[in-house]
Amino acid sequence: MNLANVTGTLINASGILLGSLAALLLRRDLGHAFEQRIRYLVAIAAMSIGCWLLWKSTHGGLWDHLRQFLVIMAGLLAGNAIGLALGLQKSLSRVATHASDALRKPELANGFKVSAALFCLTPLAVLGAVMEGLSGDAWVLALKASMDTVAAYSLARSFGKGVCLSWIPVLAFQGNLSLLCRWLQDHYLNPNVTDGVMAVSGMMVFVSIVLILGVGKPRLGDYLPALGVTGVLAYWLW
Repeated sequence: MNLANVTGTLINASGILLGSLAALLLRRDLGHAFEQRIRYLVAIAAMSIGCWLLWKSTHGGLWDHLRQFLVIMAGLLAGNAIGLALGLQKSLSRVATHASDALRKPELANGFKVSAALFCLTPLAVLGAVMEGLSGDAWVLALKASMDTVAAYSLARSFGKGVCLSWIPVLAFQGNLSLLCRWLQDHYLNPNVTDGVMAVSGMMVFVSIVLILGVGKPRLGDYLPALGVTGVLAYWLW
């Protein structure tokens, strides 16, 4: 395994481990003001990464950009329809609800399961792993790592040392997904597919700002199929 293909996942897993260990050692809350500052910084980073992905993946003249924009919109609409039919966001919301219920009655045995589910079953986990596999860019997973580090600290305060092991499924899930995408990129995919997936990923990362700041609840999970749909459309139309 080439570690360069899973750099973002390694950063993410390390952040989770460090955040949970820090909570066990320091034994104090981060404070609401500190967490809010982190949210604002992460939101600014998400905006920058989203814009950068769009800028990097679109090219050509005015009509080329217009065509690429229409491909992105078509991919998002079709992907959202598929996501709604599959109930992806509903499934992710059930995981979040289960985690909220578990936090009211924290038990050591639940710590690993709840934290692993929260860190793995998120749209950014899929987006980041796919992006790193296709393009080698680890920025989305680095963004996720910053949020997961703070979350691991808070979860470890409630659940204890069980959270410390949740980096293992994150490494396995995101790492294998990145390696799969890298293999597909090397053997089957052309640059247009990569550009299309990067562009729609940039749009989704940009929308995640609303979720990061807690000012809305975009159904980001339902848009995950847009990665595949846009890739197919980009193969022919980009």
